[in-house]
Amino acid sequence: MAIMAMGIIKKINITTPCLATLLIGLILPTSVLAGDWQLKPNLNLDETFTDNIALTSVDNTSSFVTQTIAGLDAEYQSSLTTLNLSGTQIYALYSHDSELNNDFRTLNTYVQHFFWSGGPMLTASVNVANISRNNASNEFADLVSGETVEQKNYSTGLQYNFGNSSYSVTSSINYNITRAEDNIGDNNGFITQLSSENGNNARHLYWQLSADYTKRKQKNTQNEGENHTVEALLGAITSWNLNPFVRYYDENIQGTGVNQNLNSTSSWGPGIRWLATPHIIIDLSYNFIADETISDDYLDTSIQWEPSARTSLTFGYSQRFFGDSYNLNFQHKTKRLTNTITYDESLEVFDRNSFQEGTSDDIELVQSNEFSLNKRFNWSSQLQFSRTAFGLNISANERTSLETNLVDNTLGANISVTRVISPKSNLSLSAAFNYSIYDKDNPAGSLQENYYRTVSANFTRNLAYSLSCNFTVQHVNRDSTIDRFSYNELRAIINITKEF
Repeated sequence: MAIMAMGIIKKINITTPCLATLLIGLILPTSVLAGDWQLKPNLNLDETFTDNIALTSVDNTSSFVTQTIAGLDAEYQSSLTTLNLSGTQIYALYSHDSELNNDFRTLNTYVQHFFWSGGPMLTASVNVANISRNNASNEFADLVSGETVEQKNYSTGLQYNFGNSSYSVTSSINYNITRAEDNIGDNNGFITQLSSENGNNARHLYWQLSADYTKRKQKNTQNEGENHTVEALLGAITSWNLNPFVRYYDENIQGTGVNQNLNSTSSWGPGIRWLATPHIIIDLSYNFIADETISDDYLDTSIQWEPSARTSLTFGYSQRFFGDSYNLNFQHKTKRLTNTITYDESLEVFDRNSFQEGTSDDIELVQSNEFSLNKRFNWSSQLQFSRTAFGLNISANERTSLETNLVDNTLGANISVTRVISPKSNLSLSAAFNYSIYDKDNPAGSLQENYYRTVSANFTRNLAYSLSCNFTVQHVNRDSTIDRFSYNELRAIINITKEF
């Protein structure tokens, strides 16, 4: 086990966050480290046959791809410290071209340590994953057909949450580093967050505060991007179901090497909180813009509904520098059905989602020197019976460049059915649809649309204690406006897993 664990770890370059994670274990007192360890090593043999290894529309080449995988899952738990680690070391061999043989690795580690019970918490994490080299050419991160790059994310931070029945405060500061094998999207930065609200024992005043600040710097350049948002609400508690308040909102975006012509400004205004029922709270405010040359005054509203411990809904509408802004979070859970629906809007900078027209007829991935607005929608639904489970997942994202106003859209939908055939056997069927469009509404650009359709069947059999076998058949069809990206592929996969 020790040799396998070292084989996983030594492949990862030691950087400052890695050292910070290791130092946590060195500086903590022995009494803190006196906890329970669980180590679960495993070995996997994965054999894949594909009839189109290069994912081409003509002259298909078949191949057998063998992956030998050594993995380790570890958990540590004490009164003040928690550690979770999951890592794999993968070696892939390709029958059609041995020069493609390569090794890959994955790692997901998270550790948290409380300085004392209920006190500040120190956190550190390391994530190593193989992601798609270029989402426009192939959005699936697939080790069999290749076209992946290794991306590493390191994070360390401090969190402190405290309060009582009269108030609560949540605060955190995190430093993050992102590194990719092709250096695209490499950046450093930190995020600070602070939130506070009144508790149930508040009698005269109620308040809500949410503030965050983000600053990121692109590696090997002087480009920086920073933004902050502050939303505060202070109101008076009355004996009626209508409680007045004052709302303040401020948002600012700036940087070097990124677009700074963004019309962000602050606003404030009076509002009223209506306690419609014991389970419904509605806030409505009229907000005055500080700089009237940027935009008009606007209405802000939010609805909170929590009819039971199993059901909750929050919905908000407001105005930001880009126009109308919405947020949604709905959760509902019964004995058999679980539903989660979310919608949010967030800013990102120095990501891996900027493209330009290449020398051929495709879109090339390039360094991003811009802020982008991402509008994300997710719907997850699970229906569980005694021996059968149904799953539905739908996601969508609209990414708008704040520099060029170019819009990229992605949509994904997946439905699955899993049936327990016997105490040792499971059968699952799934169908997925993915759609993406780049340079939308840009007649001068290299408009590209992709349609992915995937169907698969998987049979799992427990052969013995801690020994299992999986057999999968999968078909993928891709249609693209760029002909050479269209393809059909059929795969047959057998996997044997031994846990220790």
